[in-house]
Order: sequence, then C-alpha cells, then structure tokens
Amino acid sequence: MFSGFEYMIYDFEWAGEALKRLEKVVMLHRRLPRIDLPSHSYYIGCCIQDRKRLLRNPRFAKLLLQLYAQFRDRGDFLLHAYVVMPEHYHVLLSLEKANSISSVVRKVHSLFSREYRKATGFRGRIWQRRFYDHVIRNDEDWLTKMQYIHDNPVRASLVENIEDYRFSSFLFWETGEGPIRCDG
Repeated sequence: MFSGFEYMIYDFEWAGEALKRLEKVVMLHRRLPRIDLPSHSYYIGCCIQDRKRLLRNPRFAKLLLQLYAQFRDRGDFLLHAYVVMPEHYHVLLSLEKANSISSVVRKVHSLFSREYRKATGFRGRIWQRRFYDHVIRNDEDWLTKMQYIHDNPVRASLVENIEDYRFSSFLFWETGEGPIRCDG
C-alpha cells in the first residue's frame, strides 16, 4: 500500500519519461512546442528571411492580405486585426476549422512564396523558419495586442498617423473600410 508521498514519487517517475521526451524537443528547437486551442485567439508575428523588405511593394502586401482573407472566407479562422510592414506582419486571429496556427501560417506562406517567386524570379527562402505566437488570455491582452498591431507603422516611422497606413486593419475598425474586412 502506498502512502501519499510514495504515490507522488511513483507518479513523478511515470511523468518523468514524458518530460524527458519534451526536454529533447525543447533542446532540439530551443522552444516549447506550439499549443493549438480550438476557438482561441492568437497574436502572430512573422518575418521575412533576413528582414528583407519584400512586403514594401504594395502588390505583395495586398497579396498577403488576400491570402489571409481567402482562408478566413473558407472558415479556417476568424481574422480580427492585421498589419503588413515592409519586412514582417502581425495578425490577430481565432482558430475555427483550421486545426493549428502552424497550418494556417504554412498555407499562407506557401501560396505567397509561390506567387512571389513566379512574379519576381526570386530564388531562396522567403520566410523565417519560425514565427512568434501568443495565446490571447483575456480582454486586456486582446486590446493590448490589437493596439500594438495598429501602432506598428507609427512606431516604425512609416507614417505619422495610423490613418495614413494602407495595410492595417485600423481603418476597418474606424470606418468599416480597408483592404480586407475583419471579424468582430
């Protein structure tokens, strides 16, 4: 018969194998595996490889937004906010049909890369291998990330007023107009 303490040791020994496997994953990737929670909201940041300013061309900034709109319209996720900067972008979305944020980003990046290469003849990696994600925890977190997204062009000195930046969801939330619509 186990006392409470012995039972805890037994449980930790059993869990130890799972932790060892997780440690190997972390050691290989230097980062915890992503956790995908259906119907939860995520803040995502993705960068162009070597921070090249490939998205400064309005044609390609618009292409990126159109791809997000395409997958949003399929029901993969709800798109709440976005900004496309010259060398990176941010989105705030909630998973719906899509089973992971990695699959959403992979699909968008794959189609974008194919179209970009076809249009420019570019060879090589377009996107950084990893991207940043953050699970939105509460209303305050939501508002903080939304504000961060919308303030990004001003902080980067691309415009003085956010209203002047074309590739942001700010105008959609202020006027109902913008490159693509957002979901409430």
